[in-house]
Amino acid sequence: MKLYYFPIAPNPTRVRIYLGEKGIDDVEMELVSLIEGQQKSDTHKKRNPIGRLPVLELDDGSFLTESTAIIEYLEELRPDPPMIGTTPEERAKVRELDRLADIGVLINFARTVHATNSPLGLPPCPEVATDYIRRSPEVLAILDRRLEQHTFLGGDQPCIADCTLRAAYGFAEFGGIDVPSGFTQIDRWRKAMDERASVKNL
Repeated sequence: MKLYYFPIAPNPTRVRIYLGEKGIDDVEMELVSLIEGQQKSDTHKKRNPIGRLPVLELDDGSFLTESTAIIEYLEELRPDPPMIGTTPEERAKVRELDRLADIGVLINFARTVHATNSPLGLPPCPEVATDYIRRSPEVLAILDRRLEQHTFLGGDQPCIADCTLRAAYGFAEFGGIDVPSGFTQIDRWRKAMDERASVKNL
């Protein structure tokens, strides 16, 4: 299998953190430069017609083009260590957390970056940046409360939601945006995640 990615881009990053946490080291990596516009090339659009990343090329030559689908596919292939849970209830709760981290934090941070200091050269739009960043605290408060009882969002070990949330903060740091503050458990969690090989080796 081969993963097409670009460094720091949040959706490819969440997959790469996941791979690191799982100890999956036999997926080939190929860079597609978003800065150079390679995602718009005919070659890449054969992999993903809408020209986005990440893309996972399977052994049969077919492609998966959404980060959550990629992660869940790999989890089905290699369930140990489990990162989506082992029971229906655990899996539902992890997916709920991942959805919160995705639509409540990652998307808002990413759109704020692109409306402030876009690495793709998109024009600044302060009104859009303000609108998206103000949407994040409600969900961050929910995740912060979750972390009052757990080392990671998934419990004692990271789950896919931790990968998503860490990718969101990584992109925010890269973009230099002021993220909502005052979430002491998330601050503690960020330090713990940053010490893990899955993040250090990005």
